[in-house]
Amino acid sequence: MGLVFALTLFGSVTWFWISVALLLIIFFVSDLNENGFYAFGSLVIVSILYYFWGDIKLILPLFTFVNISIYLGVGFVFSSLRVFFAARSKMVEIKNYPNSADRLKQEFKNDLQGNVSRWLFMWPISLINWVLTDLLKDFWNYIYSKIGGYYNYIVDLGFKSIK
Repeated sequence: MGLVFALTLFGSVTWFWISVALLLIIFFVSDLNENGFYAFGSLVIVSILYYFWGDIKLILPLFTFVNISIYLGVGFVFSSLRVFFAARSKMVEIKNYPNSADRLKQEFKNDLQGNVSRWLFMWPISLINWVLTDLLKDFWNYIYSKIGGYYNYIVDLGFKSIK
């Protein structure tokens, strides 16, 4: 019976899953907008609601030192990788504007604190967003760089056929 209460909010499993879905949507939007405040605020609100209308005692045993250490350890590794790849992406932009290199690097470092905290604490959401947006796009750009010449050749043939 206790497990049923753990999966309920306001006495309804449906409302629990709706709140979880909304929370995940807010997390994804927060990560895409690069603003962790929305995710943190919504997590606080859902935690308060769950505290008053849920059964918090069944979830608290999940927050052990080992579980928290593992979660933050994976988050640290992920945030380190994200900082490295974000710096590489920024360097591509900096190469296009060499006169503004110092200013662009400083802006990147100023934004780093918010990004690192988001990547460290919301790494499962950030990982999914990163894979589905940046990495997938970079992978496709790499593939197209290898086969794009073929399609450019076909375009040139099409242009020549009209003359």
